[in-house]
Amino acid sequence: MAPGAWTETADELSFAVLGDNGSGRRNAMAVARQMAQTYERSPYGVVLLAGDVCYYGHIDDRYDAVFTRPYRPLIDAGVAWELAVGNHDVEGGDGDRSAHRHGRGSTDEIAAELAHFGKDRSYYAARHGPVEVFVVDSGMVLAGGPAAERHLAWLAESLAASNAPWKVALMHHPPYSSGRHGSSLPLRRAIEPVLAEGGVRLAFAGHDHHYERTAPQRGVVHVVSGGGCKLTLTGRSAFTAVAESVLHFVHVAVRGDTFEARAIAPGGRVVDRFTLRRG
Repeated sequence: MAPGAWTETADELSFAVLGDNGSGRRNAMAVARQMAQTYERSPYGVVLLAGDVCYYGHIDDRYDAVFTRPYRPLIDAGVAWELAVGNHDVEGGDGDRSAHRHGRGSTDEIAAELAHFGKDRSYYAARHGPVEVFVVDSGMVLAGGPAAERHLAWLAESLAASNAPWKVALMHHPPYSSGRHGSSLPLRRAIEPVLAEGGVRLAFAGHDHHYERTAPQRGVVHVVSGGGCKLTLTGRSAFTAVAESVLHFVHVAVRGDTFEARAIAPGGRVVDRFTLRRG
């Protein structure tokens, strides 16, 4: 794989999205191989991780198994990684983030994961060419309290200040999902107005282990991309455009006013393809 083979300009960017990938086992390796094969044909410079990058233990003990080994070709190629923290990334994986209210409990585990990926906090914005990615700590929002209020205020202010042609949100818990966990309604109530008013066109999440794309909701297309290594069944809802229980990742190519995305399964089958346009 050729390092730095992708193109990134003010108008052009390719990136990938991967969620719930952190087992280090056979299915995770199959998705990782397809990601490397796709890179060889259509190089991309960024991967958005929608959380649960580490199952079955602490990230310090599992990092090589769940990240370095599967994604070594992409790491060696110099691909950048953006990270939304998932519930299983907190040791024990119960998703209880009430510790945010008091500054204890899960804080050490979250800090360790962020350090591995070179991040200094669990919500932030990152600009890549024409795309600005707004990483949301959905567990913090769901926990509520002053930390959640500060987070939402930051998000609203950062979206308003952004001049990026394309604004994309990345989080773990899905505001819209027809899968096992279903839509996180408290998260939807808290974040949907902020995303809509801030000009976000696309929001990626994980948590449910399937692929799903919604019809636009208040102008925002929501994608559940939680098929990085495990699968659970999914149904369909009134908001569903496409849904399938399938291992996959998402590949995106942004060129000027066009945003083209494909959900790709191991073996190369295209599960879904959609296009967004500005203006």
